[in-house]
Amino acid sequence: MKDEERAGKFINKIKNDYVFRTFIFSALSFSATAVFTFYNAFLGIAYKSVWNFGIAVYYALLLCIRAYVIFSERAFHKKKLPNGQKEAARKKLYLVQSVFLLAIDFTLIAPITLMVQQKKAIDFTTIPAIATAAYTAYKIVISTINVIKTRKGRHLSVRILKTVNFVDALVSVLSLQYTLIVTFGGGMDSDMFTLCAVSSFAIWSLLIALSTFSLLQAAKMRKNTN
Repeated sequence: MKDEERAGKFINKIKNDYVFRTFIFSALSFSATAVFTFYNAFLGIAYKSVWNFGIAVYYALLLCIRAYVIFSERAFHKKKLPNGQKEAARKKLYLVQSVFLLAIDFTLIAPITLMVQQKKAIDFTTIPAIATAAYTAYKIVISTINVIKTRKGRHLSVRILKTVNFVDALVSVLSLQYTLIVTFGGGMDSDMFTLCAVSSFAIWSLLIALSTFSLLQAAKMRKNTN
């Protein structure tokens, strides 16, 4: 009976506590990203694919950001810090995350270049490609809604995690784009090359803009606190 009560309380907390729900789903996202990271690392080793190595490194760095935020928040609660100290710690966390996020955006330059030059080996059939497209679309819709919802939220750790999820989804679009072109287009002609190059640069520019905005906002918060 006690186990059932605990399970009931846990489910109710997920339903009613947005912050708690965010951390639970972020932990699940952490696991999914870890699997994707190791999968690409395996492909990089097995097929000597530089593209897969580059993507594995990028996702490993995203994992570091998620882990840093989740474990920092856990430490705040264990230490039972007053709300004022928690907020100050979260502002510092927000600044560190913003700097790190901007820095890792530049690690995407190599994978994007290889992708545009069609240096990534693809063996997808139609069904996996369509499934990947559906999952990527889901990630984009959900992460966009969550980013908008938390844009003016006061809980900075939640805002950080939602931003990382959005970045994760945008990078998935880069990979999906190339997969669809090769799977359904049979390769790249000059028009497809231009389209892929322009859209990839647009997504990368959006990532840079998002990270820069986050950094400026974090710096402003720290300045006001000081």
